[in-house]
Amino acid sequence: MRTETEARQRLNPWDWLVLVVAVVSLLLVLLETFLQVPSNLLPLLRDLDRLSCLIFLTDIIVRWRRERWAASFWRWGWVDVLASIPFDPAFRSLQAIRIYRFIRLIRVLKKLNTLTSGTSLNEKLLALPGVALVMVFFSTMLMVEVERGAAGATIKTGGDALWWALTTVTTVGYGDTYPVTTEGRIIAAVLMLIGIALFGSMSAIVTSKLILPKETRDHEDLRKEVRELHAEIRELRRQLPDKPKDPHA
Repeated sequence: MRTETEARQRLNPWDWLVLVVAVVSLLLVLLETFLQVPSNLLPLLRDLDRLSCLIFLTDIIVRWRRERWAASFWRWGWVDVLASIPFDPAFRSLQAIRIYRFIRLIRVLKKLNTLTSGTSLNEKLLALPGVALVMVFFSTMLMVEVERGAAGATIKTGGDALWWALTTVTTVGYGDTYPVTTEGRIIAAVLMLIGIALFGSMSAIVTSKLILPKETRDHEDLRKEVRELHAEIRELRRQLPDKPKDPHA
């Protein structure tokens, strides 16, 4: 079992640097998606993005080395490779893949969770809003790409797509913005199903969180009584005299 000290040692200065860079990278994605960046700032943003991607690639090698170059590292390592794709026009066709930076940020933030001693329910409760956030921004970026050039589109900007995603994932659905393309409707259907599953799961976890402590105490009391009964039975067996042998046997 890992001690608290060992858990704290996981976050060294390099890990903190990667966390900060992941946050900066996330802000760059949001900035490019929702704001009209002045042309004179584009070179600076692209340089920052290239530096972030370089740090991400270095971090992949660092963590692979920590895993002693195990092949199992690439079970999730490929996600980090995708997260390292820069903003350069050469990679414009892979724009949607940049959403994996959200996944990278959540994976880095997951390390911070090792500094706490929460239960598995706590971890799940903290993870679900992160999953919802990833899916909202993922759907936002995809929806902008497939809708803003369509005839009769109501989703034309990043703000429109974000508002649509929030109302959809929460199953509110005001109806003021909606997809008109086949691709957009497929994205909307997937997001609706995810929203129902996420909020249903969150409600179940919160309910379990409120009920489980009492049930745990009750079960622990029962287990304690059973252990005491077993101990008494063993003690009584030791105190019983040996059964005399039957002389007619």
